[in-house]
Amino acid sequence: MSFFVTQKTLERLEWKEVLVMLSERVRTPGARRRCTPEALEGESLEATLFEPTRRGVLERLTETSEARSVLAAGEALPIGGVADLEQTLTRARKDGVLAARELLNLASTLRITHDAKRFLEVRSESAPRLADLAETLVEQRDLERNIEASLEPSGEVRDSASPTLAAARRDTQRIATEIQAKLSHYLRAPNIAPHLSDNYYTIRNNRYVLPVRADSRGGISGIVHDASNSGMTLYIEPEPLVELNNQLKRAEITIEQEILRILRQLSREAGSVADSVEANIATLEIIDLAFARASLAEEFDAVAPEIGDEGILQLPQLRHPLLPKDKAVPSDMRLGSDFTALILSGPNAGGKTVALKAAALAALFVRAGMHVLAAEGARVDLFDEVLAHIGDEQDIRENLSTFSAHMANLADITRRAKDRSLIVLDEIGVGTDPGEGAALAQAVLETLAARGARVIATTHYNLLKEMAEVDERFANASVEFDSETLEPTYRLRMGLPGTSSATSVAARMGLDAQVIARANELLDREDRQLDRVLTELSASRSALEAEKREIALLKSETEAVRDEHRSKLERLQARRDKLFLSMREDLEQSFREAHEQVATVIRDLQRGGSARDAAAAREKLQSIASDTEASQREAGLEAPADESLHPIDWSRASAGDLVQILGGGQGVLSSLPDQRGRVTVQLGSARVSVPMERVGAAEPPQEQQPTGRATPRITVTRAASADGPAELEADADRCDLHGLRVDEALDRLAYALDRAASAGRSSLAISHGRGTGTLRKVVREYLRDCPFISHFATAAQQEGGDGVTVAFFR
Repeated sequence: MSFFVTQKTLERLEWKEVLVMLSERVRTPGARRRCTPEALEGESLEATLFEPTRRGVLERLTETSEARSVLAAGEALPIGGVADLEQTLTRARKDGVLAARELLNLASTLRITHDAKRFLEVRSESAPRLADLAETLVEQRDLERNIEASLEPSGEVRDSASPTLAAARRDTQRIATEIQAKLSHYLRAPNIAPHLSDNYYTIRNNRYVLPVRADSRGGISGIVHDASNSGMTLYIEPEPLVELNNQLKRAEITIEQEILRILRQLSREAGSVADSVEANIATLEIIDLAFARASLAEEFDAVAPEIGDEGILQLPQLRHPLLPKDKAVPSDMRLGSDFTALILSGPNAGGKTVALKAAALAALFVRAGMHVLAAEGARVDLFDEVLAHIGDEQDIRENLSTFSAHMANLADITRRAKDRSLIVLDEIGVGTDPGEGAALAQAVLETLAARGARVIATTHYNLLKEMAEVDERFANASVEFDSETLEPTYRLRMGLPGTSSATSVAARMGLDAQVIARANELLDREDRQLDRVLTELSASRSALEAEKREIALLKSETEAVRDEHRSKLERLQARRDKLFLSMREDLEQSFREAHEQVATVIRDLQRGGSARDAAAAREKLQSIASDTEASQREAGLEAPADESLHPIDWSRASAGDLVQILGGGQGVLSSLPDQRGRVTVQLGSARVSVPMERVGAAEPPQEQQPTGRATPRITVTRAASADGPAELEADADRCDLHGLRVDEALDRLAYALDRAASAGRSSLAISHGRGTGTLRKVVREYLRDCPFISHFATAAQQEGGDGVTVAFFR
């Protein structure tokens, strides 16, 4: 598989502008060179971003997606500072001596290589492809350390790089200090100062000298090194300083030679790993480009498309990359699945060319490993070539008119077209007689379709619009035109041809109304009728789509309200379940305490209490039973009979039978159940009256288990909903919950609140009684979570006090 695109096509599609946006995001010199318009010069793709193979395309797209995941986590690749080492490495391979600054740039690049490798290695789960690339980076830590140990950041060779260098520098400083001290003495010496033209010393030819007047040349013996422009001053090295200057010069030569030796040694090390460093830089450029593409994709809000080989373009919400995101009008475009040629029509300045370019750029984006400016579900298959004819092709130098150049370009496109070609043609067949131009255009399009190419063509010719009705290889699309405002909306409509609306556009551009009116009179009747039909169809479709959007909005709002109510209901149910659980625990605790109290009373009686003690015990038991039953009724809970009791067949029972009392010991049955369902049991010397359901048959003594306090099981049953209590029909200002279980009370309360709210009441009095306070607690918890209750309060004393709660509506 290969890929072909001409520089002219890239210019027509404004690819250079895309490269500029990428170049602003890359940070390595090599990647920046590949993103410059100059990289497009010539026919080779090696210097461009386009991948010729399917595998290369998929790898680049994967790298872009992984880089986006890293950027989305708020992390940046540490790759800034990579130097352009192309010439440096070339010279190092040839055993050349690199400058200190070049070596420092090399060390910086080696350090960045190390940092980038570590950065991607720790992110191998989210970016496995990039981590694999980083794994190929070969670190040169020894060379990096040697350079940094030998050179200061300023480029000066460190004293620590060589003992010889350090000694020579110390000698230089010592000798220079000695020379300067002698020169300062000469400036003050009475036998020398009168011969000087000025009171200072300087350096000429790298040797210290004194400025001596020319007429006092004989006053100071030494070597003349220079003279002033006027000739009035001679720069003389005093004879006593000659040897010191010679020593200084020798020390400086030693320094230069040692520095050269150090730089040559480092350069040879660099030359030995030049190929490895060059390969590292190439890999860093690939990674750098991946993050640049990712950054651009994030800015564009682009998506990774599906890739195929069937010549299909599926581009929902397609946008042009050069249009600002807030101004671009997204359009749905497709091609290649059920038709191979798309005829795009509509008004001038309506967005036809923009849509055509956006589709072609999507194909180029994929070849460059870039995400496309479309919505999720996008698909861009790979094409072997992208061919384009856009704009005026007139060329005076080639003696070509607009139409001639147009035909020459179409001839070249027709020769190259094949089944894996994507061809975009803007205003095909224009520049000549409309009838002939339309016929030529139709013939060209039929030829391209016969070769299996994918074609998008813009036109104003009705003949081309009619092709979709007679040839299944063709389909119509149009850019929308608002017939009321007489302005384009820039929306693309698949399946319908569009009107050119030339007179409307001319009117909008300011053409005289009389001219417009005359043009309408001159229009061919059939063409005018077709335009009218197309305009009406477009208007009807726009209206339908507007209604569809409104319905979708209402549906979305309805679902949001439904979800909100569902959430509130779930919270209320969870609250109620929590209350039931709390009440159950409270009741279980009450039952346990009651059983303990009963057991205590029975044990006291069994130990032989008096008649008075028995009477007091009976009253205490009745009080315990009354309190427990009241708690059960208010909570809507019942304590079942203890499973440890053996049921009694009362039809066969008789006085004197040995029985077991719930929560107590054994006794002797004294009487059978009376009309109230109570029986008399003799416990030691005391006789007690208990409900028959609390008495069971005693097991034989040898099988009797140790007596223990049974933990009652409590079940919660929700009452079935009714249409509404009849008691509320007469009074919507008050809700009576006396004698109801919790679930029954809540159902009645909900019904009462609905009726009172519907009736427009401002408040509702809820009578729940005092009791143990459980029902009052449940009612107030329910009111607290009720969305249409603003607040509630205890009723006035004369209206029921603590036994009544008044709820106030919002």
